[in-house]
Amino acid sequence: MAQLNVLKGPNPGKTFTLEGNEAVLGRNATCQVVLNVPAVSREHAVVRRINGQYYIEDMQSRNGTFVNNQEIKAPTLLRNGDRIKICDNLFTFQDPAQLPPLPANMRRGEPEPEGEETTSNVEASIVHPGQGSGRNLFETPSTDKLALLLDLASELSQQTFQLDQLLPRIVELLFSVFKHADRGFVILAEEGTDRLVPKVIKTRHSDETTARFSRRIVQRCLKDREALLSGDAVHDPRFDLSQSVADFKIRSVMCAPLIARSGGNAFGVIQLDTQNKSKKFTQEDLRLLMAVTGQAAGTLENAQLFESLVARAGVEADLKLAKQVQLSFLPKKPPVMAGYEFFAHYEPALEVGGDYYDFIPLPGERLGITLGDVAGKGVPAALLMGKVSSDARFCLLTEPSPATAVCRLNALLQEAGLIDRFVTLTAGLLEPARHAVTLINAGHLPPIVYHQRTGRIEEAMPRELSSYPLGIVEDLTCEGYTVNLDVGDSVVLFTDGVSDAKNKQGQDFQTEGVHAALLNGPANPQAMGERLIQAVRQHALGCKQYDDITVVCFGRTA
Repeated sequence: MAQLNVLKGPNPGKTFTLEGNEAVLGRNATCQVVLNVPAVSREHAVVRRINGQYYIEDMQSRNGTFVNNQEIKAPTLLRNGDRIKICDNLFTFQDPAQLPPLPANMRRGEPEPEGEETTSNVEASIVHPGQGSGRNLFETPSTDKLALLLDLASELSQQTFQLDQLLPRIVELLFSVFKHADRGFVILAEEGTDRLVPKVIKTRHSDETTARFSRRIVQRCLKDREALLSGDAVHDPRFDLSQSVADFKIRSVMCAPLIARSGGNAFGVIQLDTQNKSKKFTQEDLRLLMAVTGQAAGTLENAQLFESLVARAGVEADLKLAKQVQLSFLPKKPPVMAGYEFFAHYEPALEVGGDYYDFIPLPGERLGITLGDVAGKGVPAALLMGKVSSDARFCLLTEPSPATAVCRLNALLQEAGLIDRFVTLTAGLLEPARHAVTLINAGHLPPIVYHQRTGRIEEAMPRELSSYPLGIVEDLTCEGYTVNLDVGDSVVLFTDGVSDAKNKQGQDFQTEGVHAALLNGPANPQAMGERLIQAVRQHALGCKQYDDITVVCFGRTA
């Protein structure tokens, strides 16, 4: 079982045994290795056991974690004798089960010790060490290999977000060191799919116009998050069912995964292979490739994140513009009409939504009032909402009655062929001269009316007069219902984002909540509307808004 031996700190000479698969180092009393030093973070670092090997990772501490005097930025493989420094605490890592490092003379180009088989069909399956291990991967690295790592570090620092330039350069540097490599690939896995995308394909021989990789090899490397080495892939039992290995003439191959620092998932591989069975990669070659992928993974992950943020910024800019356009469809302010008061509130669940309302001045000092809800949310619903708002205005202005206007609006939606979309709508024709409003309901929540004389709230029209939502049937028939308004009476229209708003217990606000809020205070439309919105927000406090919320109130004040 692995141990941490204290060289320097409050308890020099003490030994911490790393039991289980995870040991946290920090100031918290719950940590497996408690470091009661103020400069140490509460949870400073963690050592994890994965596939029999130990990795240390900094937990976003204030003062960092160091392995062999190098600050680590990602999960880092620990080897016997590594020194771990956390503030003023210094440890050595010891793992009795760990194999000793390769002898110095096992570098490529030098003779292998007798009895060692380094060119067998199944060469190795080595756990990836992660980025920036903080130690030299080779005991005595050759000059060209050390130069490769230095050149790569320089390239990574200069080309951080330019993948189209960085990725080919990585393969070029590998080709400069691995003279026996015939082909090189950088392959990334498309998130959320099984698709493998080759970002770089490089061949040594100009007569080879195309080069393909074996999905079996790459998928195994990604799945196991382990580097693979094979002396002869054609006869390797791990790939004996892969026809592509033979078809693509893959002989010796090494493939190392690109491991994400966040989450530890493999998001791609770098692969080199040969087509000549006499050319074989060694375990030391694989270690160098792993060092390269370790350095490259963090930069590639940052570059992908940067590209994602740029794309997201573009989408967010488009949504911001869409929101501005959508708001331009809505009235800038409530209408002003002698003896009447109006209130309206619109709040989409997303940047843009499918709810809609409008106040439409009509001849004879009349006013058209509409409130609708397009099925769905987001951009598709918002686009249809834009069409409905313009068509509704046209229909109310050109048709003789609100009933025929709503039927005409349904016909326009049918002509548009939007068979997978429908709209619920309440439309009203307010006639101040006779203090009456004629209401049409097309599959929407029933409008409600408050009567000052009785102090009660009730549905403004019989439910049997409600028609189908717009866009469902071709020959829609509508019937209006007229409500006379006395002084102090108000009509309230709202979408289901109000009644369906949920609290933390999953309970809906319901129509009863609407009635209670409207009756709990002054009865003028402005006060009632504001009170209803506040009641919905209080009910859903701490919960995500799942649907658009729209409220329209109007009533007679004199």
